[in-house]
Amino acid sequence: MVTRWIGRWKKQILCIFGSWMVFLAAVYGEMAGSSLSRGYLERRGYGEDGRSYEIIADGIYEEPVRCTVEISPVQYSEEQASQVMETLLLQLPEMILGQNEAADHIQSDLNLINSFEDTGIRAVWKSRNPDIIDSFGRITAENVREEGSEVMLSVVLTDGVYEKEGEIELKVYPYFQSETEKLAEHLKELIRQADKEHPTDRQVMLPLEYNGKQIRYRDGESSDYLALPLLGIMLAVLLYGQEKAGEQENEKQRQQMLLLDYADVVYQLMVYIGAGLTVKKAWECIVQNYEKRREMHLVHTRPAYEEMAVTLNQIYYGEPEGKAIDGFGRRCRLQPYVKLCSLLEQNRKTGTKNLKQILEQEMTAAWEEQKHTARRMGEEARTRLLAPLFLLLLVVMVIIMVPALMALQ
Repeated sequence: MVTRWIGRWKKQILCIFGSWMVFLAAVYGEMAGSSLSRGYLERRGYGEDGRSYEIIADGIYEEPVRCTVEISPVQYSEEQASQVMETLLLQLPEMILGQNEAADHIQSDLNLINSFEDTGIRAVWKSRNPDIIDSFGRITAENVREEGSEVMLSVVLTDGVYEKEGEIELKVYPYFQSETEKLAEHLKELIRQADKEHPTDRQVMLPLEYNGKQIRYRDGESSDYLALPLLGIMLAVLLYGQEKAGEQENEKQRQQMLLLDYADVVYQLMVYIGAGLTVKKAWECIVQNYEKRREMHLVHTRPAYEEMAVTLNQIYYGEPEGKAIDGFGRRCRLQPYVKLCSLLEQNRKTGTKNLKQILEQEMTAAWEEQKHTARRMGEEARTRLLAPLFLLLLVVMVIIMVPALMALQ
């Protein structure tokens, strides 16, 4: 009794058992990974904000004591701070170059870094030659000497407690403009002049010619419309895949309906042939009966009977009976129908007298196959119904695991 009950509800039992195992693993992971269980609190890294903990202390009073504490981040010792800042001072000349090649050949603005990740160190810059480069690393001189101008930048590194000063020597040269950049500056000047000449107009007319060449303009901030045809291609591929999947699903349903109707087709042939009708007449009676039931809306479209109707029309229009029945089996594309057509063709050629007994045996086997097909379809439907259940279990697992993983950080 217990074994039968477990076999009936084994999937549900596995779902419940699995969810409890995940829950216990999450609780254990949270407790094992928590620094509180080992008697300490973790500080945040260098330069980060303090960390707030909500803790519960048991054992010091009859009831648990709950409190919130703020723990400051880890700090450098004087020796550690000096070592880290010394390393940074050695690396700074390369880190601030930006688009320049070397510190002794500066032609564009610098990238003066104010903070350094994972170290907690901040930098304060000051230019000794602000008429050439300011304290933000921007070149302020309108004209720089061809032989270059020497500049000295001072920097103070600090972690909030300890400080270290340093200096970086630079040499600034005039910025070399490419032909494209020169043309861009000239074009900007022409547009600025047009803007100043007619300040009351709603529109600023752009120059249409430059040195005898026609100018065409386009928006430099326009959206990348190349994604649209790519999306169209992707959509076309997805639609094709969807159509192929739909065709496969329709074919699968058609084959299932053919298998379910096979026993009924054999049974009707057996009854009509047993009553003394020929195969052609029995075929005609089956099709007529199906069409009447369709007209009365007693049945839906059934592919087996539709193919039989096509076969009957082929016979009416002069196609040989054997060839038409053989085509029926090929269109159904299932072994039982091919076998049935073979039996009917053999009876037509040789005049087999025991066709009724052969059809009875075929019908018995068809009924058994129909029961297996129905049972398989039921199991597939039940399997599809399990998908929402597993999806719900996944959501529950995420709800449990996310807080546990966040507590481990």
